[in-house]
Amino acid sequence: MKKLLAFMVALFMVILMGGPLTGTAEAAYVAVVPIDIDVDKVERSGDLNGYYWDLVIDKFQYPDYELLDDEKVSAVLPEEGLKSFDKASLAEVADKTGAQVVVAMRVSEVKEEPKSFLREPAVLCHMKGELATYNLLTEKYYYKKINYNEQIEEVLTVRNDWLQNAFADYLRRGLNRTIENKKKEKSRF
Repeated sequence: MKKLLAFMVALFMVILMGGPLTGTAEAAYVAVVPIDIDVDKVERSGDLNGYYWDLVIDKFQYPDYELLDDEKVSAVLPEEGLKSFDKASLAEVADKTGAQVVVAMRVSEVKEEPKSFLREPAVLCHMKGELATYNLLTEKYYYKKINYNEQIEEVLTVRNDWLQNAFADYLRRGLNRTIENKKKEKSRF
């Protein structure tokens, strides 16, 4: 019985001592290009900038991803910003910063137009822009031209921020497609 207990204690000690020595995967570096907002055509540009960074920080958590410093990313961009969101431009940003994932977004227009000719007063909501992401590890490139149009009742705008919801949907969908690692299998059912 003493030998069994001594063996169990020795095994337990080996496991405890060997645990910290095991290797861990290195975090993928993420270069987030600062959002490009046309302030002449977008009223709430500060809100969009905040939503953008909140979603990016929420999606790219530390153990798996590490965000590069804004200054390091901005230093490799042209002074007028990223003109094209094609794969080559994002790959160039990745090469210059040493990042494995690049995220870029542009919002060119946001409009709210009240309409009162209907039974209930409504608001026509319109947002234009583009979103591009590139994952160097999986060679996934995602580009989406944003052209969002919706008509909502004015009563719903009191408790609902349509701009935040639409913006978050497009950005979240793009980020999810970028960091997917597996191909989706078709269901047999």
